[in-house]
Amino acid sequence: MKAKTELLLHRLLWLADKSMRPTFRNIEDSFEGWAYHRGLLPQIRRLEAQGLLEGKTDERSGRRLHRLTEAGRIAANGGRDPEAAWSAPWDQQWRLFLFDIPEVESSKRRLLNRALARAGCGCLQGSVWISPHLPSSLEAILAEEDPDCGHLLLLLAESKGKTVDGRMVLTAWDFAAIGAGYEAAAEILDQFRQVAASADAETLADWTARELAAWRKALAADPLLPAALHPKHYPGPKVSQKRRKVLEQAARLACSLAPGPRSGQG
Repeated sequence: MKAKTELLLHRLLWLADKSMRPTFRNIEDSFEGWAYHRGLLPQIRRLEAQGLLEGKTDERSGRRLHRLTEAGRIAANGGRDPEAAWSAPWDQQWRLFLFDIPEVESSKRRLLNRALARAGCGCLQGSVWISPHLPSSLEAILAEEDPDCGHLLLLLAESKGKTVDGRMVLTAWDFAAIGAGYEAAAEILDQFRQVAASADAETLADWTARELAAWRKALAADPLLPAALHPKHYPGPKVSQKRRKVLEQAARLACSLAPGPRSGQG
């Protein structure tokens, strides 16, 4: 997805709770008309074709309404759904991934380490990785007879209680670095007050790009564990809640700064 389209999708997320209405000053303007006047219609059509945006005609008003699909909402939110992950139940069973590969076969070790890390697993020690659930990306590796991945073994281990679980979490994942990522994202959210005071479209666009990049980086480092396994002082949910409130303000600012229809065009 191109950066410009990605940012448009991100901004549409701000408006998701407003039925995608582009402006609060001119509610008669259709969504397509708003997109057309700003040269966004081709991007809007691509998002619809990709299943990220859907539209329907309101039977009472005849207006065209749009909303993000579930896939669109996740894509606009950094490619992951932290709220769903945090609220997911945990069955009190750890998934342990083990592999016994000689040091001389370093390429195979790197392959598995990268796959486990990308799946959000944490390294407990050496060749032992853990996850509170079975990541979908690892199901295929475990199921296939790939000679490079056939050394991976999955075991289930019952939780030994909150204290032991807490130690495992802090050992397997670097929550100091994860917390730093959220702090960086929160700092950019704090800068929105200055952005709003400037009332400048370019300043808002620059802030939007930086905010999305910081949020994506924070999520990329986070395994998004169920709430039952959150370490003390883990800032993820708090920053996410703050972000939602700030983006609502950003949506209103974006609408107030949006230019009206170009003269001579519908």
